[in-house]
Amino acid sequence: MFSIIITLHLLGVIVWVGGMFFAHMALRPAAIEVLEPPQRLPLMKRTLDRFFPWVWVSIGLILASGYGILIGILGANAGIHVHIMHSIALIMVALFCYIYFLPYRQMGQALQAGDLPQAGVQLMAIRRIIGINLILGLVTTIIGAAKPF
Repeated sequence: MFSIIITLHLLGVIVWVGGMFFAHMALRPAAIEVLEPPQRLPLMKRTLDRFFPWVWVSIGLILASGYGILIGILGANAGIHVHIMHSIALIMVALFCYIYFLPYRQMGQALQAGDLPQAGVQLMAIRRIIGINLILGLVTTIIGAAKPF
């Protein structure tokens, strides 16, 4: 049972953190190089439209499997590294919720209204927070890999 739970946990992490890495380190810089804002902003919005449902699925997998491991398997034997990973995960989820319910929605509204400068401001806010979440996700991955359960 543990191998199934940890596999689901890792799949959620791979999709979320890997997606952030790809978008932040590859897609966005390439889009800036070859597209002007009138083309780049809708591309980034559509990319997020496709990525964010997968983030929600990933969050569900990560939290459900994480709590399954913490409560159902480790219990009182959970090391400090598990509690650190749990705390970081909750911060990451809160940051994603902020992105999703504020700047992402505001970016969509600005694009629908044809307000490219405002859409750009919202995309910049999204980019910054995704950058923070990417760092947190990578740090959490290192903690998980470096400390055995």
